[in-house]
Amino acid sequence: MGLKEAFIKVFPEIPELDKVDFSQYSPPYPSLLEAYLREGEEGLRGFEEYAKEKTGGLVPVERVLVSLFQYLLIRYRRFCEYSVVKPAVKVFITLKGWLNENGFEREWKLLLHNFAGYLADMMGKIAENEDCELANAYLTTIYRLMEEARNIFPEKYFADLEESAKSILLDFRERCGIGENPRERKGC
Repeated sequence: MGLKEAFIKVFPEIPELDKVDFSQYSPPYPSLLEAYLREGEEGLRGFEEYAKEKTGGLVPVERVLVSLFQYLLIRYRRFCEYSVVKPAVKVFITLKGWLNENGFEREWKLLLHNFAGYLADMMGKIAENEDCELANAYLTTIYRLMEEARNIFPEKYFADLEESAKSILLDFRERCGIGENPRERKGC
């Protein structure tokens, strides 16, 4: 058993991790991950509790999660592996909730600031490779993240990212016959 199995155990709701090549990955706290793999618990909450019990805090969890996301981006950028796109988006969304929920708001903003462009770059690949319904969900999620980045960061770069993401999303929706304008949506 190895890293792939450990991450599948931490993220059973992200089965796409099974397709990721972890052979070049050196995570922080590898012994913690390997020990957790042998435990009976499963899921991020289980890993969080295990890490708190063994290390006394949540910093190892934060570092492992951020490191996993960064590795997925490296696989995408360096090796053009589409298989990491969906898990990268899912891990990023998980990071958003987990970091903000656990007092790492500053780290979340830093992560969004540093990696929004990479997520926006994935939009075209998602539109090319997924069916209309699934791609619309991913593209809408990424667009919402670009809106968040634009609202937080004053640099023109983030306004440009949001405009680009909106354009990709609207073009995709037109091509698929989906009539929802991202700015008209109300609710959550």
